Amino acid sequence: MKNMGDKPKVRIIRMRKVSFMDSTGLHNLESLFRLSKAENIHMILSGVNEDVHKVLTKSSFEQKIGSENICSNINKAVKRAGAVTM
Repeated sequence: MKNMGDKPKVRIIRMRKVSFMDSTGLHNLESLFRLSKAENIHMILSGVNEDVHKVLTKSSFEQKIGSENICSNINKAVKRAGAVTM
């Protein structure tokens, strides 16, 4: 990402093909969130299914990222990204 030039303001993680989330996946997602936050990049999740959403809630990750940043589809995530960058 650093080689691309301008740093993005928002990072949308598309999760529509993620059918379940184990501890390794959650750890990696939390690491990416911390990295994004340190780089002042807003992170939004898109296409989170019900089972994965339950894991994010139970682990308190939803509280960290904010429920408004967990979107059911890409259209909502893009709309959220637009609201964040204004």
